[in-house]
Amino acid sequence: MVFDRRRDIASQGHRAPLRSITVRVVALAMLAGPGCHDQGPASPTSVGTSTPVSITHTDRATAGPWFVDRAHDYGVDVVTKCGSLRKQSLLDSLGTGVALFDFDGDGDLDIFVAPGSQVVDGEVVSAGGPWLFRNDGRGRWTDVSTRSGLHHTGWAQGVAVCDYDADGDLDLFVAQHGPDTLWQNQGDGKFRDVTTEAGLSDSEWGVSATWGDYDGDGWPDLYVTNYVDINALKAPDPIDYYGGSIRVFRGPEYLAGQPDRLWRNRGNGTFEDVTKSAGLYNPHGKGMSALFADLDGDGILDLFVTNDTQANELYRGLGGGQFREEALVAGVALSERGWSEAGMGIALADMNGDGRLDLARTNFHDQGTRIALNIDGSRYNDISLCSKVTSLTKRLVGWGLILADFDADGCPDLFQANGHVYPAGPSDRYDQPPLLLRNQGNEIFQDKTASWGPDLQSLRSGRALASGDIDGDGDIDLVMTTIDGPLRVLVNQGRPENHAVIVRLVGAAPNCEAIGASVEMVAGGRNLVDSVRRGGSILAASDTALHFGLGSSESIDSLRVRWPDGSYSIFLSSDLPIDSALTIRQGDTMPSAKRFATSDESLP
Repeated sequence: MVFDRRRDIASQGHRAPLRSITVRVVALAMLAGPGCHDQGPASPTSVGTSTPVSITHTDRATAGPWFVDRAHDYGVDVVTKCGSLRKQSLLDSLGTGVALFDFDGDGDLDIFVAPGSQVVDGEVVSAGGPWLFRNDGRGRWTDVSTRSGLHHTGWAQGVAVCDYDADGDLDLFVAQHGPDTLWQNQGDGKFRDVTTEAGLSDSEWGVSATWGDYDGDGWPDLYVTNYVDINALKAPDPIDYYGGSIRVFRGPEYLAGQPDRLWRNRGNGTFEDVTKSAGLYNPHGKGMSALFADLDGDGILDLFVTNDTQANELYRGLGGGQFREEALVAGVALSERGWSEAGMGIALADMNGDGRLDLARTNFHDQGTRIALNIDGSRYNDISLCSKVTSLTKRLVGWGLILADFDADGCPDLFQANGHVYPAGPSDRYDQPPLLLRNQGNEIFQDKTASWGPDLQSLRSGRALASGDIDGDGDIDLVMTTIDGPLRVLVNQGRPENHAVIVRLVGAAPNCEAIGASVEMVAGGRNLVDSVRRGGSILAASDTALHFGLGSSESIDSLRVRWPDGSYSIFLSSDLPIDSALTIRQGDTMPSAKRFATSDESLP
């Protein structure tokens, strides 16, 4: 977040030249190993169960996307508080994280909300939460927070989900100001704090995290973005803003940065800090979000990191656990004018249908969200201005960012959470609304915020944003935290106009989630691509299932999976029903399929 919009901060550091792209040899599909078993549903004791409420919206059958906030109906209407309401410190302004994940292995997505924090009598204490809500289907949700064993351990920020120990249960990592926390899922509805025994000893200000197998040993590793040096109990002296008309807290440009951390998973439940040896050490970074993904298609994970008031970083995976920083030559380090910005959330999708995954990132007020098209895996073309995204986002402070095909026409759309950081700003609105942009398929985006939901513009001051199909009807739903406000559960209740398919991959142990795998689908003459990843947006963890909008196509021609170990699985049309959720297990010759629920089946 750039807190003085009149300052232009120059980029720093020397960038290495581009490396050549290598292609890995295709191998035969490998059989899944032990450990990646089907998760059996846990049966935690219910603390409180919501009663299904009849839908009162007369526009339930609206054609196309129609997002309705169902948090109150579901009984998950909690308030996420963050520090002082007057926002006297930078720490008060970031908000709290959220995750959509199937913690009990029953096949539907549950919601975890990180706890809020505040300072009382010279001590950091809980301001509510954490919360864990179990999805019991058809609009029924149960608060299992107390039963889960999860509790406040510090000033929580972002959430990252991963089955790091390959036992078939999804675990939780919570980045925090001060020591982070790793919660191991015990498989019985309970979580255990294993931070100390795992060796995750980081006392800096963690904001977000991403999981990925950076060294190719099969075990998912953890990268944590650390922000700036600040004392939670004593805020730095305020500064003048807008020519001295108001006094506000000091932004990151006035504070010392902190190094991010790469934690290598040893495979025995413990981690080691390999930041320096991997070529990722930046002692003065101001990291906000990070994403492990294979951006150049060579089968090796790369790493994209957004920094606040500093150049963003794009680390090319070289193999052998090594990286080289190439953001400047790739065209994603700075603005089109060569200035460092306030990189916040990250999203990844093929936005123009050329078979390559493109990058998007949110920024601070007066900078606008960036859309960078992947030219050849090594260079990017910024189309933010010509796509109209700049004009639509320039007045906003962007946070969570999701690229997903909400109308299933084959073109990923954009949803962005927004909210300023200064409650007393003289002209910039503090409680900014979210933004929902439709990808028209011609590299132009259209504002659909007012027409893809009954009242999306009232859901203000957003922060973390996670995505997934909550109700099993085949479209993408959203969960958004707000700063000192209610949790929003945005369910897409529109009547489908197009066909779609959801693909969930189950990989060979120990990478049971197949993080880093890619899917290429051909349908109706169109090539669709996506990859499995754990990270991005900001402060949030989305589901890893891949959603593909098929438009009017009534069949899938082919589907090819490239697994993280370099092997391939190929499926033809006869194996692939549409309007279904497909589960593909590495080594299986046929996917399993479950038809999408109809509106009557998915809603009470």
